[in-house]
Amino acid sequence: MHIKSFKDLVVWRLASALSGEMAEIAVDFPREERYALADDLLRAARSISSNISEGFGRYHFAEKIQFFNISKGSVSEVQNHLIEAKNNGYLSEDEYTEYSKRYHVVEVKINNLIASTMRARRKYTKTSKK
Repeated sequence: MHIKSFKDLVVWRLASALSGEMAEIAVDFPREERYALADDLLRAARSISSNISEGFGRYHFAEKIQFFNISKGSVSEVQNHLIEAKNNGYLSEDEYTEYSKRYHVVEVKINNLIASTMRARRKYTKTSKK
C-alpha cells in the first residue's frame, strides 16, 4: 500500500482514536481537574496525532524525525497523566492497564516510523550522491 496521506498511517489512526477516548474519559474527571489533569491529558493525547501529521507533511527527513520524536514524547506524557488519573481514583487499575498497553503500541509504531524514515533518508542520501 502506498501511503499518500498521514491518514493512511496506522499509527496516526491509533493515536487519533485514543485521543477521542481520552476526551471521553476526561469528562468524568472531577470538576476541579477540568483545567488541570483533564486538560493536560487531552493536550498531550492530541499532540501525538498532530505531530505525526505535521511530521508527515514536512519535506526534509530531519524535520520529519523531529516531529515524530515530539509525538513519542507526548506518548510518555499521556502515560504519566494516566498514572496520575489512576492514583487519584479517576481510572480503575484495569482501565489504566488497557490504555497503557495501547499507548505502548503507539510508541512502538512511532519508533518504527522513525526507523523507516531514517532508512529512507540513508537510501535517498546514497542515491543522490551518485
